Amino acid sequence: MAYYEDDEVHPVTRILAGAVGDSGQRVFVLQAHFGGQVVSWVIQKDQALGLSRTIPRLLAEVHAEFPELGEPLVAARPNADLNEPLQPRFRVGSIGLGYDRIHDLVVLILVDADTEQMQEVDLLAAEAEEPPELYLYTTRGQALLLGQQAETIVVAGRPCCPNCGEPMDDFGHFCLSAQARGKRGGSYLQ
Repeated sequence: MAYYEDDEVHPVTRILAGAVGDSGQRVFVLQAHFGGQVVSWVIQKDQALGLSRTIPRLLAEVHAEFPELGEPLVAARPNADLNEPLQPRFRVGSIGLGYDRIHDLVVLILVDADTEQMQEVDLLAAEAEEPPELYLYTTRGQALLLGQQAETIVVAGRPCCPNCGEPMDDFGHFCLSAQARGKRGGSYLQ
């Protein structure tokens, strides 16, 4: 359940994921509309993939725990196009996902990548503050569409190697064996 100090919860009027650029050089964007205001953030392909997998699981858990809520309401013909301005507020370092039962809203928690890195440095030196988090509240139907859009934009790019999961180009792919890859997150040993 989401935590907030007051009852000032303002859900987005529209939220979507998209990609800009050519395959192999795309920039992934998360965009929210607050009435007439458009706000964008840069996300990574892995984060878009994570949203496409996590949102349906969260919604299934919510439906199992609260069956009286029914299925999420979605638009028959949703507008999935990114709007201007595409100037991002920041690059997202991590995305959290939760559910606010009081308001029946899905909560996305965005943490700035630069702030996240600064905190890691500060932890070594002295006391550190929690990274500022941005909370986006959206309906279950909007969240469901966001998960579907995220899946669509990830699949539209380069295919992934079945062995290592790295994207493959038209000219091929150099794939190291599982033994050559590090045990941490699939990164390569130097």
